Amino acid sequence: MYELRAVTKHYTRAKDTVHALDGIDLTIPDGDRLVIQGPTGGGKSTLLQMLGGLDRPTSGEIVLDGTDLAALPEARLTRVRSESIGFVFQAFNLIPTLTAQENVETALVPLGMKPKQRREQAAEALKSVGLGERRAHLPGEMSGGQQQRVAIARALVKQPKVLLADEPTGNLDESMRDEIMDVLERMWEELGLTFVMVTHDSVIARKAPRLATIREGRISVKENTRA
Repeated sequence: MYELRAVTKHYTRAKDTVHALDGIDLTIPDGDRLVIQGPTGGGKSTLLQMLGGLDRPTSGEIVLDGTDLAALPEARLTRVRSESIGFVFQAFNLIPTLTAQENVETALVPLGMKPKQRREQAAEALKSVGLGERRAHLPGEMSGGQQQRVAIARALVKQPKVLLADEPTGNLDESMRDEIMDVLERMWEELGLTFVMVTHDSVIARKAPRLATIREGRISVKENTRA
């Protein structure tokens, strides 16, 4: 479970101070599926980065399963990210010179896993997202939707507790959007993940069990009765 307590994030731009997060209090239970919406610059991606340990708050606590990520030394924080948190981004962030199989395996290298186990686990992850037959293909040989499936397999191959997604359908058309959301929702249910997603897409937001809105660094959360 995540517990955010009085989390702030302030940036200095020229002579101005930007309050990207302004006293966020938020609880995300295990197994939750939370969608975050809000205007551009409202703090959505900043919050997701805090949840993933990709950035540290100016003040406050970001507690995951009893551990304050904000207070961890960098080496331990890197370990938490490697083991417990999977990331999916709008830009697929695949290495163009590596095959789908090799891209997925990169998530397992920091865990010290033996090559044979890495290969087997990556192959199984690709199969789970419907790309078992595309393991040897380079990213440039696949559609945008297929590349995002590879990215999802890479995020989940290490069997994380948390999946964080930042506009994962932002580069896709409507049909591919629906396809990718079907994959993400199926993985959430099958793996019992805690799933937090940032999106501008109101169609996606309407289907989420819980919806958070961030404006000017402040958050409100409601149960989504239309989900």
